[in-house]
Parts: sequence; structure tokens; C-alpha cells
Amino acid sequence: MSSRRAFAWAFVVAASLSSLPACGPSLSQIEQGKAITTKEPSLDDFFKSVVALRGEVDRAESDRKAARADLVKALGLAETAEAGAALEAAAKKAKTLDEAGTSLHLELTPDAKLLVLAQKRGKTSEDPEALAKAVEQSVKASLDVARRMGELEQRARFLDTKRTELSATPAAKSGDAPRELEGARIVLAELRGRATTEAGLASSFVVGLAMALETGAADTALAKFTGKAARPRPGGGGGGGGAPAGGSPAPKPKPSDDFEP
Repeated sequence: MSSRRAFAWAFVVAASLSSLPACGPSLSQIEQGKAITTKEPSLDDFFKSVVALRGEVDRAESDRKAARADLVKALGLAETAEAGAALEAAAKKAKTLDEAGTSLHLELTPDAKLLVLAQKRGKTSEDPEALAKAVEQSVKASLDVARRMGELEQRARFLDTKRTELSATPAAKSGDAPRELEGARIVLAELRGRATTEAGLASSFVVGLAMALETGAADTALAKFTGKAARPRPGGGGGGGGAPAGGSPAPKPKPSDDFEP
């Protein structure tokens, strides 16, 4: 083969190799969601715990959607409706009820309750009791998601501390253990961030829902605790007592001079 042809052939080979995808370091087993077996119980238990934690965080998004399932149904939305669409629909329904004389106020503590205040200014086909039931269920489920995500974030921190301790043991310095422990560090950092984000999204939905449903019932809610009458609402024909949906009005407490309506 002439030197010229040899040079051309080498050029073709080099060009072909350069077109192949770069072969960087492959992901560790733990980064792929798999737990390796090292025959060292403490390491094996640790890797299994990381994989289990990842599975729980992975379910967070579907858990948030499930938490608002009853609400989106009560609002007449598709099951796949996003949180923003649910909040917009809730605000629209609250406005419709308010125009017909029914005010809403969502109390979050100590337990989620939607106060339904009927003032008999008009009629509407909307069922505030059904809405209240769906809202309360959604709020409780969303707050539960936020709470669990907070707990998972703490578990991720605990496991990362455990990882640091295990890295100093003799068993952690042989075989695939060093690589997998480094992979676990990366995974746990990601899980902490995701758990925090999911907790924030669940909590934000609850706050957004409270704002969307608020139609001026705060004065009546305050009157329930102070024993003083709520301010009359513009255009209203008399005041209606406030009571949580599905229950009888709470007994009137003794008046107090601590608050002024």
C-alpha cells in the first residue's frame, strides 16, 4: 500500500472513531436505582435503604395528584387537571356561590374545615356541602404529602451521615464499595432536593386553595371566637351564622373584649 493510500485509510478510520458517542464513566448501580450486594451487612442494608427512599420520593408527584382527585372531580375537571387549573376553577366556583349569597372560608388549623356561610341572597345550583367535603379531603391529603416529604428529606440527611461513617470502614475500601458509596452521595443529595421541592408544591397548593376560596367569611370566623357579631356584608339581607360544612353551628362562646370586629 502506497504511503498516500495508507494516509487516506488512516484518515477514514480516525474520522469514523470520532463520530462514535463519547464513552464517559458509567453510572454506579445505586445511581441506576439498584442495590449491589457486597456481603457486608451494614453496606448492603445502607444501599437497600437508599433505593427504598428513592422509590418513595419517586411517588411524590402521583401522590400530590391523588390528593386533589376528589377536588378536581367536584369542580367538574378532568382527572388529569393540573394544580393551577384546579385553583382557577375553585376561585370561579367560590365567586358563583358568593354572588348567590354563600360565603366560604377555609380554616387550616387545627383541622382543615371549609366554613360555608349561607346568607340567602339568591339561589344557585351549586352544592357547597359537596365542595366542602372535597376541599377538606384534598387539603388533608396534600398536607400529609408535605409532611411525608419533610420526613423523607430528614431520612436522606440521616442516610448521608450514615454513608460518611461507612466510608471510613475497611469494607468500604474494597471492590465496588467506594464507587457505590460515591454514587449514593449523589443520589441522596438529589433526593433531599426533590423531597423539599415536593413538600413545597403540596403546601403551596393548600395556601393557593385557601386564597381561591376566600370570599369574605373571615369576619364571621372571627366572630365565632370573640362572641361578637360579624360586620354585615354589602348587599346582604341579614347575617347568617357560620358553621363547618356537614355539622351544626358551634356553641357561642362567652364574649371577650380582646378583639374588635
